[in-house]
Amino acid sequence: MNSTIELVAFDLGNVLCTVDEIPVAKQLAKISDRDWEEVHGIVFGKIQKLRFETAELSFDEHAMRALANLNIDMPLDEFTALYDSVLTPSENMFPLVTRIAETRRIALVSNTSEPHWKSAERFLPFSSKLDPVIVSYDVDSMKPEPAFYNALLTQSKVAPQNILFVDDLAVNIEAAEQAGMVGHQFVSQSGLKEKLAELGIN
Repeated sequence: MNSTIELVAFDLGNVLCTVDEIPVAKQLAKISDRDWEEVHGIVFGKIQKLRFETAELSFDEHAMRALANLNIDMPLDEFTALYDSVLTPSENMFPLVTRIAETRRIALVSNTSEPHWKSAERFLPFSSKLDPVIVSYDVDSMKPEPAFYNALLTQSKVAPQNILFVDDLAVNIEAAEQAGMVGHQFVSQSGLKEKLAELGIN
């Protein structure tokens, strides 16, 4: 079949990389002599993330507050490196995305922080081809809010029905489909390959 998909938009976490915050929380817990669950809430808690992933405050401001709350004397760049270490590149995905980029535009669509995107930008071999890059801290909106998807449509200048939106969370896929996009909930690379074949993307 002839595919009408012009742009494939990929989420970052649990699609292009895996995310595991627990080892860092435990490392900081040992330094601060606190329970790791408490430390996780201070550093990675949902409310805290919401604030710096939508640019309500900068990541550096969050980091300084977290370190003060934990009573840890640590340089900001060391804390940021620890924070970035929760991401592990899903290198098995890279050849597939690279191949897609040979015939389609690719984009990044992620609820994320500035340091995480800057870190990912360095390890994703196709980062220079991502156009556009829609990250929550830059567009002041998060999936599944309509404004996030509008930012993708506005910046890409691609009709929604010609966009394949790949994300690991069902709620984000539902919002993409409500915006008129083709959605695929990412569970496995094989599942994504089946969806691509169904859409005529080789």
